[in-house]
Amino acid sequence: MLAGCTTREKSLPYNPALLGVPDRPSIADVAYDVPLGPLDLLHVTVLRVTELSGDFQVDAHGEVDLPLIGAISVRDQSPESFARKLRQLYGERYLNNPDITVRVVTTNGTNITIEGGVNQSGIYPLPGRTTLLGAVALAHGVNEDNGNPRRVAIFRKQGGKTVAAAFDLISIHHGKMVDPVVYPGDTIVVDDDLVRKTYRDLFQSLPALALFHNL
Repeated sequence: MLAGCTTREKSLPYNPALLGVPDRPSIADVAYDVPLGPLDLLHVTVLRVTELSGDFQVDAHGEVDLPLIGAISVRDQSPESFARKLRQLYGERYLNNPDITVRVVTTNGTNITIEGGVNQSGIYPLPGRTTLLGAVALAHGVNEDNGNPRRVAIFRKQGGKTVAAAFDLISIHHGKMVDPVVYPGDTIVVDDDLVRKTYRDLFQSLPALALFHNL
């Protein structure tokens, strides 16, 4: 996967002061007011009405087909705002003061990529709110033979560009550095021999203690 990114560092802007949340965070968790989107799997609970409850898949156009009311758009709505909309729609024609909740079962686009000096690089789904330490743990930790925990970069799409910041996992463990939240679409690269060849110019430009701002 790294081999396909050999040209990325040539145009990669680095400005940790501008590194904040991505263009469209898509962690669909009921604890966050995050918009629903295409291909999300929703669980709708209509209290005491099992016929209207269940799991429903949002289609590629951002619509979900529900009993009685048919296809309805979920775009730009959080789980709570969509539940309010369903309470209104079902209440107008079918139910008296319905008690409806919406929970996201799975969401499209919640994966992150972890590369470089980890024990198991790959693409991993985010289990809700996750920080950098938790993300590296998903890849079974830093490889003791060739991974460098003091030089870890996060790449993120922001403002239509790819931005990056470097972090020191040792300092994070000791509470000397912030443990940043990671978002769907992020790429985490732990420095190792292969990374030093592929991302050489980038890692030479990144200080080991660059901070994540605006998170």
